[in-house]
Amino acid sequence: MKKPVIAVLLAASLAACSSGGGTNPIVSAIWQKLKPGQRAAAQELAEEQASQPRPAITFAKIKETGLAIIRARVGDDTHGVLLYARSVNDDYVTYASQLQQTFTLRGSLITASRAIGYDLLAVRSDPMDPVAVVTPPENWPAGVTRDYHIPGDGPAGQVISVQCTFTKGPDFELELLDAVIDTRIMLEKCKGDDVEFTNVHLPDSTGRIWRSAQWIGPGQGTIEIDILEPFTE
Repeated sequence: MKKPVIAVLLAASLAACSSGGGTNPIVSAIWQKLKPGQRAAAQELAEEQASQPRPAITFAKIKETGLAIIRARVGDDTHGVLLYARSVNDDYVTYASQLQQTFTLRGSLITASRAIGYDLLAVRSDPMDPVAVVTPPENWPAGVTRDYHIPGDGPAGQVISVQCTFTKGPDFELELLDAVIDTRIMLEKCKGDDVEFTNVHLPDSTGRIWRSAQWIGPGQGTIEIDILEPFTE
């Protein structure tokens, strides 16, 4: 009975990031740079690769890499793309894919993105934002304030300020890779500066967020993130 709950919540949140034509921005950004002849060859290769079984990703294999790894899903993409920790600046960790798309995270909070649809320049939040700082679900505050910086006039871009409130939902058994993880559904409703959106987070009892669906701008909408191996000192 738990699966339909998260499915409905995530579906509602992720609906905002569809590109209209159902095309993953990660793929289309590359596709548009190919010439017609190259596109045909790329299409043939993509179809051949799609017909091959995907190698299973397990937590044991991730541990063997010794790397911090996240997985991101955009739009209608069902498999997601893996991104690996490349740089660290205080509490901010930047993850990059093999195609050099990047996300910067503070804890589990997405604070910047590059080359994935529309860029997110920066996010500023309260010091003890529970999405950014590991906090057991029972200790999450009533809400936080966030400023989203998106491209606009001037180097600082446009700033969208929102007030976000947290609501504790039911327990949820998250099936992730080859594991089942006991989590709690945490809803985050944000509103301000003519925008309104809902994020969904799945922390365990310690407050570590394993999966979340986060809004990263009016052009991009919502992206789903799995924290497969968090960065640790």
